[in-house]
Parts: sequence; C-alpha cells; structure tokens
Amino acid sequence: MDLFRYDAEQAQTLPDSANTTYIPVRQNGRMTAMILKLDRKGDTGKREVPADTLLTVVSGEGNVRSGGSVAELQAGDIVTLTGSIPYQIWTSSELVVVLMMPSNAG
Repeated sequence: MDLFRYDAEQAQTLPDSANTTYIPVRQNGRMTAMILKLDRKGDTGKREVPADTLLTVVSGEGNVRSGGSVAELQAGDIVTLTGSIPYQIWTSSELVVVLMMPSNAG
C-alpha cells in the first residue's frame, strides 16, 4: 500500500497557471496521478491531457471547461476529460482540490 497526502511543502507551481499548485503521485518512478490545488481565483489555463483522464473533486467548488462544454464542480464530482481535447479548471471564491488520474493508470 502507498499513501499519498497533499503536503504544501512538496507542492510545485503548475506552469502557465494562476494560483495553482500540484503534487505528482509517483509509483515505480512514473507519475500515475496528480493532486491539484487551486487557491481562490486559481486557474490551470488551457491544457490538454494525452489520454482520457478522470478528474475527481476532493473538496471545494469550481468550474471545468472541456471542448465547448462548461460544468460547475463540487466535492465528490467525477469528470472524464477526453485526451487531446483542451480543458481548463478554475475557481473564483473558493479553494478547490482535485485528483487527476489517467484512466489507464495502474
């Protein structure tokens, strides 16, 4: 069993983002998931994932845009991001923590 916990001291700034940090979750030297923390007015910027990816909202509320669709997010939501389609996650007034995991991880 491996236990991963969000530790602000290990967090890295997500490149080309606003108020967003991440911690890679690694197993056997490769990244298998990512814990994202978007502070107030956090924004990942427009990005792409190479493969279908599950986004699970751990806490907080925010928004996600994928392709032409926009959805409001809240704790407990699970979103499937389609590989190679641009997406963006943002929040205005609240901290949001999400777990992103490629659907083929593991």
